[in-house]
Amino acid sequence: MEPYSGLKQIVPSSLCLTCDVCCRFPEAESVLRPFFTGAEIAAIGAAADFRFDDVQGGSKIHLSPHDDGCICPYFDPVTQHCKVYNARPLDCRLYPFALLHDENGVAMLGLDTKCPYIRDHADDPQMARDADAVWQFLASDQIVALLAAHPALIGPYQDDVILLRPLPHLNARLSPPNASAGNPRPV
Repeated sequence: MEPYSGLKQIVPSSLCLTCDVCCRFPEAESVLRPFFTGAEIAAIGAAADFRFDDVQGGSKIHLSPHDDGCICPYFDPVTQHCKVYNARPLDCRLYPFALLHDENGVAMLGLDTKCPYIRDHADDPQMARDADAVWQFLASDQIVALLAAHPALIGPYQDDVILLRPLPHLNARLSPPNASAGNPRPV
């Protein structure tokens, strides 16, 4: 999707295609299942309506049962490929970066340590540069407006996500001006 062209894939594809974490969830109502905006749902086209509660305004996707848990219905567990990769939502494109609220409710950029690549590379200098590029992308007026219109894109606090830095442009749209900035980890 054109609005997301500024994002690059952080984790090498060769690692993604061997991972057993992404696109898999322990339960059907997982808070980690991806949110699709109405425009993102429209971009994936036919047969999307039964997978979402609100195809116009956007919603979290309904997961499919698989083994002992659930998977995204667009994930092919045999090939490890996403069936809608070129039209995947912002929520998926950002990963392993995550948008979440810290313990004080402040919207933050974080790194998800459930990703094996992040467990090995979170402290690499390149990761700091990638985090800065993602933060800059998230500060654009278009993306701030998208996130403000779809606050479900910002997940709840997770103690296994490394908090990197607050999103002040977004927090100004979501919170009172004096909201705490939390205790981000310097990047």
